[in-house]
Amino acid sequence: MFVSSIGQTAAVDTLTADEILQRTRALGPAIEAAADTIERDRRLPDDLLAEMRAAGVFRIAFPQAWGGPEMPILQQAELVETLAYHDASVAWIAMICSDSGHYAARLDEAVAHELYPDLDLLTSGLLYPVGQARRTEGGWRVTGHWQFGSGCLHADRIVGGCMVWEGDAPVFGPDGLPELLVCWLPRDEVTIHDTWHTTGLAGSGSNDYSVDDAFVPEGQHFHPFRVGGRTEPLYRYHGFFFANLPAAAIGCAQRMLDDLRDLAVTKMSMPAMTMMKDEYRVQVTFAECTARVDAARAYQDATLASIWATLVAGDEPTAEQRAAIALMSVHAIRTAHEVAEAVCEVVGGQAIYRTSPFDRRRRDLATIAAHVIGQRKTGTAAAQLLFGDTPTFAFV
Repeated sequence: MFVSSIGQTAAVDTLTADEILQRTRALGPAIEAAADTIERDRRLPDDLLAEMRAAGVFRIAFPQAWGGPEMPILQQAELVETLAYHDASVAWIAMICSDSGHYAARLDEAVAHELYPDLDLLTSGLLYPVGQARRTEGGWRVTGHWQFGSGCLHADRIVGGCMVWEGDAPVFGPDGLPELLVCWLPRDEVTIHDTWHTTGLAGSGSNDYSVDDAFVPEGQHFHPFRVGGRTEPLYRYHGFFFANLPAAAIGCAQRMLDDLRDLAVTKMSMPAMTMMKDEYRVQVTFAECTARVDAARAYQDATLASIWATLVAGDEPTAEQRAAIALMSVHAIRTAHEVAEAVCEVVGGQAIYRTSPFDRRRRDLATIAAHVIGQRKTGTAAAQLLFGDTPTFAFV
């Protein structure tokens, strides 16, 4: 049992961060067994989703004051990589839908408990402000059509980024920038559109979704680029929303390397009639790609450890630390994508079949690389920070 600061009492089965990681590692066989179903159905099987909930995967960002694990960001990255090693779509849904705790931390605590009476609720949605929110008595009327609702087929809560409108025009603040909100949308009024027919990450079910003139009560919203009132390290840097995303790419690339090693020690190479592992091009590719993935993970871990230490000390992240978040994210995702291409080149014809795990992971990494966090343009935010300017990309 726990008693919150607003006097609510609720029963919570507490799980530590270490316990959740241990349970997550144990999910591997179930994820492997479901991989073809995930790809075919473009969603997670209900039984696997239930196992992930029971493992505590979706509660990782809830505060200890609520009975949550308040999992440090480095362990969050480890959890996402662990899942991605088995299936990138599973990791993607875990990475997105476990942000419930981050969202709740930006709310008045009474409102947060109302929205999240259960720590294992999944939250899906796009923060980009493509919706319109107009003030009305007691809250907001929201209309919008959003893309990339990863996990929306499974979500208990769905949010949507909005610009504040008054009449026929957006509202701008004193800084000259538009007023932004991320609103919790009434779940039973959300229409999900079957649009997720893509190159990869099929099982993430990242469909479009929309609402038309939905009522959002006052307080059930937050600003996407501002932290809330909580003072714990996990909630004092708004960029932690996406800081564990590169781990999905790293885990996927690592699995491709391990699968290449397993293949190379058993497959005969034609026309040389030698073992694949004895080919110079295979040896060089495997060695170079192993170093690249290890380096990407080390860069990620060092960057996250640095900013975490700063927050634990009670200080604010420096411009250099925020820039490093952007740089390591782009670097890790692009590296993983390039490793996938290199691995598939030496695997050869076996990698071109739709049923091949090499092909699936190659497609998954191509789709991850299309995410804005993995695009080269995100590096401009790092450059702007290092030049002493305000970045136009506000997620770092």
